[in-house]
Amino acid sequence: MHRDAERAAILSVAVTALLTGMEFAAGFWSGAISVVANGVQSAIDLLSALTAWFAIRQGAKPPDADHHYGHGKFESLLTVVQALMIWATSLLIALEAVQKWRANLPVLHPPVALAAMAFSVVLGGLTARYLFAVAARTGSLALQADAYHLLADASAAAGIFVGLAVLAVTGWQFVDSLLALILAVLILRSGWQLMRQAMAHLLDTALPPEEVAIIEGILHTHADQFLNAHRLRTRRAGNRRYVDLHLVVPDAMTVEEAHRLCDAIEADIRKALPDTDVTIHVEPESAFRQQGVEDRTAFILGRREGKDTEQKSR
Repeated sequence: MHRDAERAAILSVAVTALLTGMEFAAGFWSGAISVVANGVQSAIDLLSALTAWFAIRQGAKPPDADHHYGHGKFESLLTVVQALMIWATSLLIALEAVQKWRANLPVLHPPVALAAMAFSVVLGGLTARYLFAVAARTGSLALQADAYHLLADASAAAGIFVGLAVLAVTGWQFVDSLLALILAVLILRSGWQLMRQAMAHLLDTALPPEEVAIIEGILHTHADQFLNAHRLRTRRAGNRRYVDLHLVVPDAMTVEEAHRLCDAIEADIRKALPDTDVTIHVEPESAFRQQGVEDRTAFILGRREGKDTEQKSR
C-alpha cells in the first residue's frame, strides 16, 4: 500500500509541476490575475505534493530506537505546514486582486486564459479523483491533503473559466479581480479543513464511531471466551491506528489459552482495520472483582458469568 501511495504522490508532483508552469505562462501572457493566482496556488500545491511524497516515505519507516511507535505523525505534522502555506497563498492572492481592481488593468488575451483554465479543470480533476481513491485505500493523510489541493485548484479553474468567458463577452474587467478574491476564500476554507484533520491526529483523537463499532463487534464475536472487556482506547497517527483494551478472563484460564484468545482478537481487528497496532492487557477475574465500580462498568462485554460476577461484586 505504501508503494501505491508513493507512486500516486510522484504522479501528483508531475501533474502539479505541469499545471504550475502552464498557468503562470498563460496568466502573464494574457494579463489575467485570476489565472496567475491559480498558478500561485498550483505552485503551493507543487510544494505540498513534494512534501506529501516526503511525508509518505518518512511515515512508512518502521519504529526505531528513538520512535517506538513509528513515524506516523510525521504526515500529520507536515499537513499542518501545508495548511499554513495554503493560508499564506490565500492572503497573497487577495492582495494582488485588490491592487488590480483599483488599477483597472485589462485582460489582454482572454482566449489564452480560457484554454489554460479548461486544461487545468480536466487534468487537475482527474488527478485529484485518482489521489482520493489511493488515499482511501492506503489511509494516507498527506495524500488526501494533496488531493484536496488539486481538487480546489480544478474547482477554482472551472470558476475562472466561466468568469473569463463572461469578461470576454461583456468587457467587464473587474470580473478577473473578483474571481481571484473568490479563489482566495476557497483556498482559505480548504486550509482550515486540512488543519482540523491534522490536529485531530496530533491530539490523539479517538477513531471514528464506525471504526470503534467494528472493534466492539469483533469483541462480541469472542465474548463467549472472556468475562469482560473495558478501557477500550483508540487513536490514529498518519495511516496507522492504535487500539488498546483490558480483557478479563477466568482465573482457571491458562496463560497459553489467554494468549491464543488475544492473538485471535488482534488478528480479526487487523483484518477489518488494516495498519492497526493492537495491545491487550489481560486481567484475571479475581483481580477484576477487586477494582472500583467505575473501572468495572467502563465498558462491559463478555459471557453470562462476567455479568453475574459484576453483580455479586457490587
